[in-house]
Amino acid sequence: MVMGIGINERGWAGVMSRFGRLRLLQLGMVYHEEIWENGQRIYNGPERKTTLRYRQIDDMLLGLLSFIDTFRFIRKVDAEEKINLIFTGLYCSGFAAWIAQKLGYTQKTISFLADFLPPRGPWHIRLHRRVSGWLTGLAARLADESWALSPRIHTARWNPNNHVVPIHVNYFPTTPHNRLSIGYIGYPSADHGLEILFEIAKKHDFPLQIIGQSPYLDRIRSQAPRNTTFHGMINDEAMIGDILANCFCSYAIYRDISPNSYSYFGFPSKTLYSFASNVPIVITNVAHFNEKFEHFGVGKVVAPENVAIEEAILDIKQNYSRYSAAIDQFRLNWNRHVEQFHHERFSSLFGWQLNHPKA
Repeated sequence: MVMGIGINERGWAGVMSRFGRLRLLQLGMVYHEEIWENGQRIYNGPERKTTLRYRQIDDMLLGLLSFIDTFRFIRKVDAEEKINLIFTGLYCSGFAAWIAQKLGYTQKTISFLADFLPPRGPWHIRLHRRVSGWLTGLAARLADESWALSPRIHTARWNPNNHVVPIHVNYFPTTPHNRLSIGYIGYPSADHGLEILFEIAKKHDFPLQIIGQSPYLDRIRSQAPRNTTFHGMINDEAMIGDILANCFCSYAIYRDISPNSYSYFGFPSKTLYSFASNVPIVITNVAHFNEKFEHFGVGKVVAPENVAIEEAILDIKQNYSRYSAAIDQFRLNWNRHVEQFHHERFSSLFGWQLNHPKA
């Protein structure tokens, strides 16, 4: 059972389901359930968006509502079939999984840490982040293993059996032709520098494909070039792949690249969507995952400055075929590593003599 992790969930579900039947529950912006077997989705439940008010109350209550939802879901699944492993992405669902394990609903639990929020800002935000950080570390310690997206996430080390996990990169067959646009995917904020993108796009008449929504984006929407398409929030990877198939470049700028930024500790998941559609990326050197992008030839790592960003976009535009071929090779080698990691971890957890699934 995989509880909403927010990072390429379906791609990850496809990998994990080669080792056993998998239930995926997305919690957060949407509430959604799926079932996977042998790398294929066999059930796709209805999708229900959670209200902002619900998320705000849940946050103020330190995830109590998510804790209750998670435990209810575990009880529901347990009534239908035995649960061998619960993989949780939030401390609140981690506590629910730990209690479920003590009650005999599951054999093993893994605590997954996707990011770390530095205690910065007004006093009440600093206090909340310190408390939630402590709770995250405690949930990690109680699990059988803790997995982190980045070696910079120190709370994963509360559990001596901790690992940095590679994330599977999907593949959506695309064509190298008619790639005229620049793509952006995410939850837009001032840190993402979309004003810079708008300025460059206007100068060179590049169409933009914007996937995501936020109050910040609403405020700056009028600054966008006339040939910008705003797609809103999308939860369908295939639909995202279709949109990005029109793009020669993906935009992933973070202005704050210091340890004061949560992005420093996290994982730029937008890169996974981009590489799945053979879209090279322009990114700042913010996260551990993107440090070697230029070494692999899959994108440009630049300073968060207008000139550097513009030059990188134009270089990718001129040399798209070379970048696309590099992404093909990167994805192949990376996903082999992903398969091997999961084979080793599940074999260790359960003592299974597993045949390594073929990529």
